[in-house]
Amino acid sequence: MKHKTYRVVDLMKKILFALALSLLLLTQPAVAKDSSTAQMLVGEWRCTQKLEPEEGLTLTVNYIQLFTAQRNFTLDGSMEIEFNMPEMKQMFGGDTLNYLFEGSGSWITQPKRLIIKTENTNMTPNSPLAQQMHDAGIMDMNDLQEMQSEDEFIINSLSKNSLKLTHLEEEFTAECTR
Repeated sequence: MKHKTYRVVDLMKKILFALALSLLLLTQPAVAKDSSTAQMLVGEWRCTQKLEPEEGLTLTVNYIQLFTAQRNFTLDGSMEIEFNMPEMKQMFGGDTLNYLFEGSGSWITQPKRLIIKTENTNMTPNSPLAQQMHDAGIMDMNDLQEMQSEDEFIINSLSKNSLKLTHLEEEFTAECTR
């Protein structure tokens, strides 16, 4: 009877091993593809985002983002807020606000996803109107110092020289080139 029990246990071990091996083989292509995606992201990207968060308001963000193999990143760029409605131009005394920003953080990839965790940012006014609003406390950039966020993007396309992302929640796109 003991001999038969060992055979059953051995058979169960073989079945569990085969099951574990098949699961590993099924997930291996996704892991390999994720690793390949991460390798393709490493390097410097010049990116542009254009958003219209409200009617009469256009946000254009241009930045350089450097992804490292250690899964860290830095970014450096500018943001222009353009007022498209005459009432807003009159209310703000101009039609654009300009800012410079920099930041850093970490990143990970998942199948067809890029998750960026920004651990700190620094944004400064870069036009007289932006500086005036900052000094008046209307758009105080000190409130954004060391801002932390986690953003998830769908990787729409990725090649050696081109990257297109869509923000998962806010649905804006970022187009990047090398």
